[in-house]
Order: sequence, then C-alpha cells, then structure tokens
Amino acid sequence: MNEQEQIVNRREHPAAKGFGWLVTGVCLVGLGWLGRGLMPTKGGPGPDAAAMAMMAGGGAPLVTAEVVGEASLNPPAEFIGHVEPIRDVDLRAQIDGYVKAIHFKEGALVKTGDLLFTIDAEQYEARVALRRAELAQSKAELDHAQSFQKRLEASDTRGITQNDLDAARSAVAQGLAAVQQSEANLRLAEIDLKHTRIQAPIEGRIGRTVANVGDYVSPSIGTLVRIVQTAPIRVFFSVTDRDYLRVRENIADEAIQDTLRIRLRLPTGTIADEVGVRDFENNEMSAETATLPVRVRFDNAKGLLVPNGYVTVLVDQPQAKKYPVVSQAALTADKEGLFLYVVDKDGKAEVRRVTCGTADDGRIEILTGLTPGERVIVQGVLKVKPGQPVLTAAPVFAGAPKEEANKE
Repeated sequence: MNEQEQIVNRREHPAAKGFGWLVTGVCLVGLGWLGRGLMPTKGGPGPDAAAMAMMAGGGAPLVTAEVVGEASLNPPAEFIGHVEPIRDVDLRAQIDGYVKAIHFKEGALVKTGDLLFTIDAEQYEARVALRRAELAQSKAELDHAQSFQKRLEASDTRGITQNDLDAARSAVAQGLAAVQQSEANLRLAEIDLKHTRIQAPIEGRIGRTVANVGDYVSPSIGTLVRIVQTAPIRVFFSVTDRDYLRVRENIADEAIQDTLRIRLRLPTGTIADEVGVRDFENNEMSAETATLPVRVRFDNAKGLLVPNGYVTVLVDQPQAKKYPVVSQAALTADKEGLFLYVVDKDGKAEVRRVTCGTADDGRIEILTGLTPGERVIVQGVLKVKPGQPVLTAAPVFAGAPKEEANKE
C-alpha cells in the first residue's frame, strides 16, 4: 500500500468519523439556544426585549425613574452631653464622737430629713444640762442685782452715796451680760447635741460611707457620705457659635422650647422617650472653643441618667415642614447650578432647575422646582439629553424618612 492510500484510510477511520458528527451536533445545539435567547418569550419584556425596544425607538435610553414623595428630612443635630446632678452634697461630721448607728443602705434613695447617722450624744446632753444650770444661776444673780438697785433708788438720798448707786447699776448690767452669755452657751450646746443626728439635707441617691458603727468621727476626717440628686437631673453640652446663632436667627426665644425637641441617646443606643426642658445657657461664649455651655433638665423618672455619665444629645424639630423628597442620585450640576431630569407626560426628559434643602441618608429635600407625584430620573442620567424620549423601568417611590417609616 502506497503512502497516498494510507492517508485516505486514516481519514475514513470510524472513530474519526464519529467524533466529527459529535462536534457538529454540539454546534447545532449551541446555535439553537442562541436563537431561542433572541426570540421573545411569553413572560414579558426582559432586558433583551427592552434593549431591542430601545433600538427600535430611535436610541431612547433606558432609565430608572422615581416618583417624588413628600417628607420632612429632619436629621437631629448631635452633641456629646455630660450628665450632672442639679444638687449634690457632701456630708461631714460637725462634732467629735463615736458613730452609734447608721440608718441607711448604701446606694439607696433617701428623702430630705431622713436620719442617716447617730453619734453618741451622752456628753453633749450633759453639756446642755450644764449650760442650762449656768443660765439659771446667771438669771438669779441678775434678779438679785436688780432688786438691790431698786432698793437703793427708793431710799432717801441722804442715806446712800452716789458710788453705792453706781455700783448697783453696774451689777445689774453685768448680770444682764452674764444671762446673755449663758443663753448663747446653751444655744451652742444644743446645736452640738443636734449634730449628733446627721440627716439628709436633700433628696437623692446616697453613696458609699467611710464610717462604720463604732468609728470615731470628727470634722477633720472629711466627707462621711455623698448624696446626689437624680430626679430631676441636668445634661450639660456645648453648642458652636454657628449652631447657636442659626437657631436664634430663625426662632424667637420664647418659641425655642416648643420648636426644638431635645432628646437623648443612651450609651446602649436607645433613644429615651423624655424631652428635655431648657434650664440654663451661659451669658458668654468660650474664648478658647467658640462654644456656648447649655444645660437641659430631664425628669429622669426611670433613673436611666446617672450623674457623671455621658449621653448623645439629639436636637431636632418635631413639627418640621414637609418638602418634595428625591434621591440624591437624581441631582446633576453644571455652571448654572443644580438640576435634575423630570419625565413629562409625553415620556421626554425635561430639565428642571431646583433649590435643595436638608439631605439625609441618600435623600434630599427639594425646596423649589418640584411637586410631589412627578417622576425624576435617578439611574441612567448620564445617557439622557434634554427633550429626549426615554424608556423608564418600573418607577420607585421616594418614601418617608426611616424614622417616620418605623413609627408607622
């Protein structure tokens, strides 16, 4: 067999022939699937159908439109606040003595007038008794001097001398002074006796005491225990000069409390349901920080605010005006300012110059230039030309802010 016959036989080998038919079949199946993808389906116009429609429409771009909603974008201004008690007191011993009894539990709430400590009063009761006896003696001596003076003044002037009369009058004056001194000494002794009972001067939460029953206390040992008022309570924070002046320029002083809402976000992330009341604003800005110290009072009925803790102060307007709201993606800028495209009733893109307000979470208020219910282009803006017909996908509704949506 020559070389040419061998080549022919190799080309007609059965295995080679079968492999060729297999490759041909795969190609035909692939062409079939490709053709099926180009054919319209019963399920409606998909992306391929929309692309074909765009080509048939003379180049009208496919865009996503959004229906203009209406809401009040009112993101609160946030400040770091420090919780402070309105009243606090450090209790000290006013006298020396041994602690006889402790009448409170550390960390408990106490009321004004509650008995906290009792100091051994035995020696102070004895002093009061001594001072009372001294006062009685002084009064008796004064009575004797006054009686002697009266007898001298009633006697015949020929039987007494002027020196005798002067001595009698001096004795009366000294008796009066002795009585006053005895009364003062008695008052001091009674005050010391009163200080053997230490009472709460304010209502609040009492802390840890440094004294125990049997300890010897005196004014020199310092604070025995501290009481801080927890309800109501104040939160201190500082506002910048810009924020403060912006409020004062737009809101009258007597209307600030009703116009602004001041709430707190706790360290846990929870927003407390209490609204604060303006309590104090300093009369001058800080020269170092250009901020104004402000204090706001809260009832703290649930006791969630702890003195010396830190919270986030949220300031907003509960009744803010509503405006048309769109996604910020709809905005475009040129040398003349901000604008967006509105899809008119004929399906054409109309340029609309707008004035913007507050932005929050990807949305923005449109103060002028739009009305709720209109459609604006939010995707495919770069493909659009003014007055050009556009193909719009199913419109998206620009809903209310997240906070309002959560409430609903």
